[in-house]
Amino acid sequence: MLHKTTVAITTDGAGAATVYLGTKIRGHLLSIIYRPGTIATGGDLVITLETALTPVLTVTNAGTADVYYYPRAPANAVADAVAVTDSAEMIPMVDERIKVVVAQGGATKTGSIEVIWNTEMP
Repeated sequence: MLHKTTVAITTDGAGAATVYLGTKIRGHLLSIIYRPGTIATGGDLVITLETALTPVLTVTNAGTADVYYYPRAPANAVADAVAVTDSAEMIPMVDERIKVVVAQGGATKTGSIEVIWNTEMP
């Protein structure tokens, strides 16, 4: 089953914002849609899972057009946890909120971010 949640982003006077999506999300992250609205073209995004601190996505100078992302985690080989470059998996989430930090977005600007996740096994 697919789920979607959206949150508004409003930067402070320094052009920064921190917002959270969802509560106790369980499933696999499928996509992120960033809608910058009036957020400056130089806005940077850092997206992580709040509890596990799993990195999800980092975007520098995100631009002013809507952007769709499909973040994945690199698969690891058994030996020494070396990343396998030709394989990636959906990011699992267990009782998580998704944390979005915006920097350099311009003073008191607004936009939004949306996530879609699947509660069924991939």
